[in-house]
Amino acid sequence: MRSLPGRFLVALSLVLSLALCPLPDARADGPSGMPLLRRYLPEDYNATPQQLAIATDREGRLYVGNGEGVLRYDGDAWTLITLPGKTIARDLAIGRDNHVYVASYDSFGWLQTSDDGQMRYEELLTAGGLSGRDRDVGIVWDVHATSEGVYFRAEKNLHFLSYDRRRVRHWPLAENVRSFYVQDDALYARVAGLGFCRFEDGRFTLEPGGALFADKPLPGMIPKPGWRLLVGDDGLYRADARGIARLPNNAGSELAGTRAYEVLPLADDSFVVGTLEGEVFRYAKDYHLAERVNLGSYGIQALGADSEGGLWAATEGDLVRMALPSPWSFLGSDQGLRGTVTDFEWFDGALWVATTRGFIRLTADAAGRTQADIPHHIDYEAYTLVGTDSGLLMGFRNGLMVRDKDDGKTRILFTGAQEGVFEIRLSSKVAGRAYGLSEENLLVLQNVDGHWKLAQSTPLDGASAATLVETAADQIWFGDSRGGPQRWTLDAAGKRLRAEVFGANDGLAIDANSGSSLYLLEGQVHVITGERGYRFDGKRFVADTGPPFTLVDRPNELDVVETPVGTYAYSSRQLWLRPVGASEWKAVNLGSQRAAGFTRVRFNRDGKLRVATWSGLLQFDASQKEPTQAPLRLGFESVSAERPDGQEPLRLPIVSEEQPVEIPAGYRLHFRYSLVSMEGGLQFRYLLHGLTEQWSDWTDRDLYVRALTPGDYVLEVEARTRGGRTAGPVSYRYRVLPEWYMRWWVLTIFGLVVLVAAAFVVQEFIRRRTQRYREANRKLEARIAERTSELEEVNRKLAELATEDALTGVNNRRALEQGLQREWFRCLDQRRPLAVLMIDVDHFKRYNDAHGHLEGDVLLRRIAQRLIALHDPKRELMARYGGEEFALLLPGVHLDEALRRAEAIRAAMHAEVTETTVSIGVAGFVPSVQGEPNSLLRRADAALYRAKRAGRNRVEADADPPPPR
Repeated sequence: MRSLPGRFLVALSLVLSLALCPLPDARADGPSGMPLLRRYLPEDYNATPQQLAIATDREGRLYVGNGEGVLRYDGDAWTLITLPGKTIARDLAIGRDNHVYVASYDSFGWLQTSDDGQMRYEELLTAGGLSGRDRDVGIVWDVHATSEGVYFRAEKNLHFLSYDRRRVRHWPLAENVRSFYVQDDALYARVAGLGFCRFEDGRFTLEPGGALFADKPLPGMIPKPGWRLLVGDDGLYRADARGIARLPNNAGSELAGTRAYEVLPLADDSFVVGTLEGEVFRYAKDYHLAERVNLGSYGIQALGADSEGGLWAATEGDLVRMALPSPWSFLGSDQGLRGTVTDFEWFDGALWVATTRGFIRLTADAAGRTQADIPHHIDYEAYTLVGTDSGLLMGFRNGLMVRDKDDGKTRILFTGAQEGVFEIRLSSKVAGRAYGLSEENLLVLQNVDGHWKLAQSTPLDGASAATLVETAADQIWFGDSRGGPQRWTLDAAGKRLRAEVFGANDGLAIDANSGSSLYLLEGQVHVITGERGYRFDGKRFVADTGPPFTLVDRPNELDVVETPVGTYAYSSRQLWLRPVGASEWKAVNLGSQRAAGFTRVRFNRDGKLRVATWSGLLQFDASQKEPTQAPLRLGFESVSAERPDGQEPLRLPIVSEEQPVEIPAGYRLHFRYSLVSMEGGLQFRYLLHGLTEQWSDWTDRDLYVRALTPGDYVLEVEARTRGGRTAGPVSYRYRVLPEWYMRWWVLTIFGLVVLVAAAFVVQEFIRRRTQRYREANRKLEARIAERTSELEEVNRKLAELATEDALTGVNNRRALEQGLQREWFRCLDQRRPLAVLMIDVDHFKRYNDAHGHLEGDVLLRRIAQRLIALHDPKRELMARYGGEEFALLLPGVHLDEALRRAEAIRAAMHAEVTETTVSIGVAGFVPSVQGEPNSLLRRADAALYRAKRAGRNRVEADADPPPPR
């Protein structure tokens, strides 16, 4: 560690270097970020990365023309629909009848959905009257839907089929005919060597001025009222009855040399152009370039839009979904950010960002591209920024400095022995004042004649302060990670007059391990300590039982920021918004891997809201409108009845009409819900009238219902998305039929037989009552003893069934919970460690989709038997936790030993179970009095989640420190 004089020299040299190196002026325009996007790779959809077309049906499902068929995506699962010969799906279109029409090789057709929800491809060559050699249509390049029917452009012919198949037409095409376009049922095309033409009954008529495109590519055409917008490879053109002319202001000139390939109009009257260089250009409705996004080195083959405002780009290597246009954008390493973002502020025409690698200044050049420079050569942590009209206050690891606006120079205001300033708060009560928090001092800054100066420095007296708030001109609060919150009263110069520390006498039960943090909401101080929340009512603290405290699953991370666009509450995993004038909180779900890990929310001086995440910085521009989302449609994707003998399940209609669907007796039902939403994180709950009285907990989209007694039932289902949108309820009516022996005629015959037999028995009993009295008594006693033994055996089996998983034969979740409670307190008393392994089968859903649920059950049983063989049942507890997830409880085992056991299990499963692999999360520690048993499972589950995200077939340990003892 450096000596104090050495640190002083470092700080002094820093002051001199900053003062002698003024920064250049910044542009008024802010840096533009990337749209929020998500990439889907072959391992997501389990097919070749060759994508050629995109379409969306009325329900919002996405269809992708793939090299192996048609991919269908509902926001949760990908399904591959193969074509005859497993040929390519070259193009797709949604007809006015809402069917998906497919162009392939030597085939064209449509996708049909059966009553049981299964989708299959049906060719239309026969319906089109093609036979013999005429069926060899070659490559079908594209398909176009009109109000009357569908056109398929093949290598040598153009084919037309009406929706009712009553009208069929075929026209030969020359080799120089290129792409077709549709406007108001009229067809247009570019013909090489001739130009832009209108197609009418087999003839191509050159449009006025159409010769302009005789030798010029035409990537796309967008219909307009009374005219057509032509998107050339060098700009934008207007085509009407007077001819073709370039749009004013050289519109679209940015496309020159970019190899423009695909064009798609959007719902807000803007449109996008995809290029073979991997770029997406978005043009506003006034035809100026609004955004230019580089998706990488892959060429864009197709563009499409979903019903929730998402723009899809199919490239040569992946599928990309992005929010474009959207008020949200992202700044990250591609825009010059380094390290982890800690704070950000708009100052002097630039966005300043504090990161773990220093301060970074972001501006926009003349072309709108983001430029990043590092004006202060600080190679260590920068903590916080606050912009004012006269200067930018900057807290960093060695102190606090200010960049004056008038001369662009930087001055040190405070420096200490490795004493960083991690929070600065501009006073809203006293003009020209700001507060700063360092490790050891409260700093009071004062603006004197347009320059910031340090007015007071007051020791914190051992407190570890954080989250400072101001409640009055002479009053500030801050939390303390070592104890209760403090309230300081200051004099007019900012000097401390009184310090109050709040605790048990004030209604606060302080968690000694976490101390206290606080936030200000509507002028009221809220305090969080451990897992509890409190609010100050002016005299003492009372329990906080309402939102936003109750919204987050990690309340110790909660922070709240009030901004002009609404109040935001956030933890690292959740972001909630209460809009201005509203009373309800809404979850903010951005649907991008880049929008993960919220660390700070601020409304900057340029009028934009920004959110720091684990990977960069999100920007929210309120002037950009959120895309309109279509209503959610909840239904049933499939309904099947599984036979008691395990044979092929019986597929049932997915819609129950006036009469309930009849189910044979003894069959177990499998409902799979259908809800299309690209938000992800869909949840469902059900109410089964006739069996349950309350709604179930929220769960996934599969519901299994055991074999029920005969009768009528109604299944009612509701759904919600991660962003809080709801759908439903929808109902499914069904009737469980009685067994054959429960039919009325069988019961009648059986009753008569019983009566006759009873009469005979009674008569025989009367006749021999004396002789057989003792014998009957002995038999009765023997029968009672036998029934008692049977009852004991049944009770024993019921006890086993209560803690045994019916499918796999291992212990069930109830047995795990009982065992965990027992071993937790045993290890607590004996001060011994307790470890747990959460084992999840990788890609089990994909295996189920490919082989069926019966084969999936077989695989689960085989995996369970192998796991049984890999543990000691006398000392350890193996249980099925749920679905394809198992848990192994290891009493007396330290974390290191548990990791070795987990790796041995993973390796054994990898070697012996060829169909799949397993991912394992491990957690272990010595139980404490303050802890609770389920925390061990949660920590192991979090480690399992990291193993999944890191690629699966791996072991991850609990990353958090063990709970205090």
